[in-house]
Parts: sequence; C-alpha cells; structure tokens
Amino acid sequence: MMKLSTMKKVVATVNDEWQSPVAEKILERWGYDHDSVYYFRSSANFVFVFHKEGKKHFLRFSDSCERKLQTIEAEIEILHYLRDQPIHTAQPVPSLNNKYIEVVETEIGTFYAVVFEALQGEQYDIEDINEEHYFVWGRTLGQLHANLKRMPETYRRGRPSWQEQLNSVNTMLTTQEPFVQKEWELVTKWAEQKLVSEQTFGLIHYDFELDNLCWQNEKVSILDFDDCVN
Repeated sequence: MMKLSTMKKVVATVNDEWQSPVAEKILERWGYDHDSVYYFRSSANFVFVFHKEGKKHFLRFSDSCERKLQTIEAEIEILHYLRDQPIHTAQPVPSLNNKYIEVVETEIGTFYAVVFEALQGEQYDIEDINEEHYFVWGRTLGQLHANLKRMPETYRRGRPSWQEQLNSVNTMLTTQEPFVQKEWELVTKWAEQKLVSEQTFGLIHYDFELDNLCWQNEKVSILDFDDCVN
C-alpha cells in the first residue's frame, strides 16, 4: 500500500466530477478521448479509467519514491511472455513514443505510468459465485502456474523474492514484542528449509483475487500483475 501522504497529494487533484489534470497530463503520452478520463481507485497505485478512440483503457501510475522502475519493467516483460501463452491477461499498451512505461514529471512529483487494455467480461463479488466458479477460479490459477513454470529464468529477474518479502516484514517488527520477532524467526527458518524445485518454487501472481479477474462464461482473464513475486 502507498503512503497516505502520497495518496492525498494525488487525490487532492481530483475534482467533483472525478477528473484530474495530473492524470490527463500523464495521458498526453498515450492520447485519450476528450473528457473521458476519470478517477477509479487508489491502493498500491493510482488507477484512472479512460477511452481512446472509443475503446476503454486503464491508466496505472505510481510515485517514483514508492516503486522501482526495474520492477515495473520486469512486470511488463512477464506480461509480454504470457501474451504468447494460452492464457488471457491484460496487456500493456505502448505510448505515442512506443514506450510501455513512461516516466512523467508533474508539479506534484515524478510518476511511473503504464496503460492497459480493458478486459472483456464481468467481475464478481464472493457472494455472486457458485461451485462451478470456484472450480474455474482454481483451474485458471493452475494454468497460470503451469505457464509460469515454463517461463525462462531471465523473466524473473527484477521481481521481489520471498526472502525480500520476509526481510521487509522484519523491518516492521523491530518495535514489536519479542514473541513476534521469535515467530518471524521460526517462519523464516521453516521457509529456508523447504526444497526449492520447479515443482515447488516459482513466480506467483500474489493477488489472485476476484478483483483481478474478468469472467466470460467459463473463461477467466487476469489483470494486475503489479505484486507478482518469486
């Protein structure tokens, strides 16, 4: 999640009609239909929905002080790999400069921006799905893992590892009670003793929830690989 101070400075630019001059400035790099850019949400990134030549797209951008450019570059490479696999994922759209990532300086900071095509289909809440949906959900995750297992090692470079994730947790535990630190040590030791093989270790989506899935009959499309991790 982003810092509240970062969220505040961008959301403060959004007017009563959910439009933002900062988002429009960033989208000059891609082009957009007039009066079609609207604030969608903020979580780990800022997301705006817009249309270009009548087609729906999403702008995602993050503050350069909170994200590393190389991790976004690695994400784009992974998506390009998956584009040629029998699994449907939201794909990045090149800018007018033929770049998939634009570094944009604004009056409130420098942002790393990416545009994605909008996926077709519906998004469900947990109360909307039945047993068959659960089966398809799990099958799609299995298909994703199977494809990622075959992905060359070079594509994984630049993405965070589970060791980095645990170390990040440890930095947040320094002021906690000793038993919490002890628990972290036990979890870390347990993880380090696990066998690392092609069958037990690899890149995962890390946020494979309903918010990041679009459904069309029995087919599921996947979006938001921003948190994918080794």
